[in-house]
Amino acid sequence: MKRPLAILLIIIATGACYAPAVRNGFVWDDTALVLRDPLIRSWRLIPEGFNHYLFVDATASDFYRPLQRLTYTLEYAFFCARPGPYHLTNIALHIGAAIALMFFAEALLELLGCDARRRRWIATIGALIWTIHPVHTSAVVYVSGRADPLAALFGFVGCYLALQTVVRPKSHAFLPWFGAGVAFLASGLSKESGLMFPVLMVVLFAILKQPRTIIRLSIVSLFVATIYLTLRLPAVHTSPPQMGSPAPLAARPITMSRAVAQYSGLLLLPINLHMDRNIRGSFDGNQISNMSSGAALELQTLGGIIVTAVVLFWAIRARKRDPEAFVFLVAAIVSYLPISGAVGLNASIAEHWIYVPSAFFLLAATTTVSKVEIALPRPRTVIRTAAFVVTTWAVFLGVRTFIRTFDWKNQRTFLERNIAAGGDSARMLTNLAALESSENHLDLARQHLNQALKKEPDQPFAILELATVAIKQNNFTEAHRLLGKATEMPVVAGPAHELVAVLENKEKGKADLLRLRLAARSEFSNWSTEKRYIKVLAETGATASAIQELQTCLTTEWYRAESWQLLSQLLTRAGQPKAAAEAMSYAYSYDVHLADRPDAL
Repeated sequence: MKRPLAILLIIIATGACYAPAVRNGFVWDDTALVLRDPLIRSWRLIPEGFNHYLFVDATASDFYRPLQRLTYTLEYAFFCARPGPYHLTNIALHIGAAIALMFFAEALLELLGCDARRRRWIATIGALIWTIHPVHTSAVVYVSGRADPLAALFGFVGCYLALQTVVRPKSHAFLPWFGAGVAFLASGLSKESGLMFPVLMVVLFAILKQPRTIIRLSIVSLFVATIYLTLRLPAVHTSPPQMGSPAPLAARPITMSRAVAQYSGLLLLPINLHMDRNIRGSFDGNQISNMSSGAALELQTLGGIIVTAVVLFWAIRARKRDPEAFVFLVAAIVSYLPISGAVGLNASIAEHWIYVPSAFFLLAATTTVSKVEIALPRPRTVIRTAAFVVTTWAVFLGVRTFIRTFDWKNQRTFLERNIAAGGDSARMLTNLAALESSENHLDLARQHLNQALKKEPDQPFAILELATVAIKQNNFTEAHRLLGKATEMPVVAGPAHELVAVLENKEKGKADLLRLRLAARSEFSNWSTEKRYIKVLAETGATASAIQELQTCLTTEWYRAESWQLLSQLLTRAGQPKAAAEAMSYAYSYDVHLADRPDAL
């Protein structure tokens, strides 16, 4: 197969599978990263975007991904908050990553001595199956999942360029190494796991016995690490709250085995796809349910051990008999280790985490299948049957991906379908309850929240949302009890104090400024809480104090267009038209679509 035809095939297949996603809206974290992030609203803020972690106006995170934010800045400049182009970008990045994977695989196979025709077919089929696999929908259809295809695109390009210094050595190899270094840095700035690619290439070059290349790559990696840390370490960062407890060290081999079992099932037969997977078990008071869940988890543990043993046996056997498959298996293992559960992460398992490892595993499988020698009486029949099975499986993957894209149509569809598929975590139920509450379906919201609190009795956001429902239902006694508990939880203390002020205003008809000030000064408070405090100050006649409070905020968070817009309104009220006009000019410079968003405040 000629290379242009292979590229065209990947583009058409991926576009057909993911086409419905272009009509989807924003869901879940998209609202925080696209609709509420003040740092994506102007070209002028691009440098400042490198000085902040993700989720500026949401629960803090450890995610330093400035290139992901940069892509949102570019899209916001041209398309404002229309979701279609954002989804189209994700699909394009996924296609780009698949094409880069194909080029990298072909170059690696060439270095291993594979003939041109065979290596082209292996690289094309492996990349094609990978790009249409439905396990990647959470990375492609979900706008906030963009970090995975973005990091993979740069990572595969960097690996390909590093290979070119060996496959086609030149006297002046500066440009390929420089390009590889830039690509590796871009991959790390897209997602933390992108820093794995230079390590991966060191391992591969060690297998290929290229000591000089390893030294050069180590120098490049040192520069990449230096620049990355120079950008990351000074960035403004609030440590995220501790949500739950990590698995103890003694239990991690068990959870690691369960993760292997789940990932294997998702790769082979991806029927049950959903976010928020649980491999640690839950106890909700239902003894029969707990016993059934426990038995299933133990079977997963056993299954994971068996799969791990099979993969290790496959790798050991392939080391001499099939070096091409061996190299891809090593790459799969190296890229999988960071998300295997050996180290504590913000979850135990997630479908999008195997975005890169699955690529190498599928290439290893494709390589192995291509070398199978049929020693049977009727080999052609066996080959045709095998080809039919593989083709049927590939068609199933594409159809499953197409169907899965509809699960992300909007917030309600996303939450309801994920919960129905088994992702009924306390977090998912709380998000659905918040949606029901916003639409005034208070009884349904209460029902979901009670389910969430059965799973996690001290889930802070569920407690806070239940207090909100109680206030809306005028159940002030329950609201006071819940908010008393929530104010003791640092992650929700700010909004909890804010709700206490709302509750007191509803009960007594007065604004508690001290309570709102406390909410604005809480550890994890955000602009929304601060804005309410400033507005109440102004409404109670303390316009000068409101202006002073807002100006204090702007000394550190000068990049907020909404802050400048509010300051302009307050200065106008205070009879300072010249200063108000100047503030408004700042607002327009920090949000290129502010005029198109009159309800920004």
